[in-house]
Amino acid sequence: MSTPFAIRPATSADNSAILSLIGSPQPSNGVQFAFERTPDYFQSALVSHQQPHTLVVERRSDNAVVAMLNLGVRDVFVDGTAQTIRYGSDLRIAPEYQGSRVLIYINRAVKECIQDTWYQSVILEENEKSRGALEGGRAGLPIFKPMGGIVTHTITGCKRSSPASTKKVRKATVADIPAMNRFISDMAAHYQFLPAYNFWDVEAGLPYFNGLSIGDFLVLIDSDNDVCGLVGLWNQKSFKQTRVVDYSRSVAMFRPFYNAWSSFRGGFILPAKGKTFDYYALHSPLTHPRDSDAFRDLLHSAWQHVMERGSRAMTLTLSNEDPRCSVLDEFRTIPLKATQYTVAFKDEFQPVLDSHRIPYFESGRL
Repeated sequence: MSTPFAIRPATSADNSAILSLIGSPQPSNGVQFAFERTPDYFQSALVSHQQPHTLVVERRSDNAVVAMLNLGVRDVFVDGTAQTIRYGSDLRIAPEYQGSRVLIYINRAVKECIQDTWYQSVILEENEKSRGALEGGRAGLPIFKPMGGIVTHTITGCKRSSPASTKKVRKATVADIPAMNRFISDMAAHYQFLPAYNFWDVEAGLPYFNGLSIGDFLVLIDSDNDVCGLVGLWNQKSFKQTRVVDYSRSVAMFRPFYNAWSSFRGGFILPAKGKTFDYYALHSPLTHPRDSDAFRDLLHSAWQHVMERGSRAMTLTLSNEDPRCSVLDEFRTIPLKATQYTVAFKDEFQPVLDSHRIPYFESGRL
């Protein structure tokens, strides 16, 4: 007997339907966000995944797309070794089908795709519908194993200036690429799921680094003239936007007073309902996890460069286990909490990971 839905790989003809699903609001901290990917979802998917694998659920009666999921791959360090890992993201189900058997159909397709392996995923803390459905271990659904909390911090101001440092921060050049690549490999000893970046790919213009050039990166140089810190300033508005769908009543009432104060201080302005945020995503905000001084130098320098570019906000994601989180006390921030998971259909397929490494996630690739 034919099922009412068909699951198939997405094509460019699905772009409009996918953008409609992606644009559904996501609640968080008194604000309903829409994480948009206009004008072309498939362009943005080449930033979240090196090789996207987007599936859509189609209603057979009229061929309408009612759900989607991206289960593409990217190269990350797992226990210090570069591996190609699937990342499950952009799960969207049309409102009228949430809580229905559509999720079961999706997970059957996922099971066929991943077989006896596992994938990564992230769920926002306040996305209670998804968390309830996926964490509950319902029949037919995979096992979501928490890897700890992560917080995407939107930095909107600096509370105090950075103290004097013996280290130097400067813009990266092509000549720095070998040292930048070595630094990424060195940091893989400390961070779990750190992307296995090759910065020659930035110079080559690969779509995984869309919107970035080597000159968008800052390198922190120590007294031995070695790279000890790295961060990129990433303007993603050409392919990824965060729009305010609505404010809670309390936030809406507070917003005019906050914006007046922020304007006086030269800080971040909360946009009107329906408008998009103006911010830079921080790409690879890396230092040794125990070198808070280096991280402080890096963040303060990034903030200065972001302001020079005319913006008043920048985002980065840190694990709750990252000891560098204390540096963020020096900034005004808006937190967006989530949980990172490894996902498999049986316990024996879950990875056994070194618990001493700090989970890592790149905010610009959410």
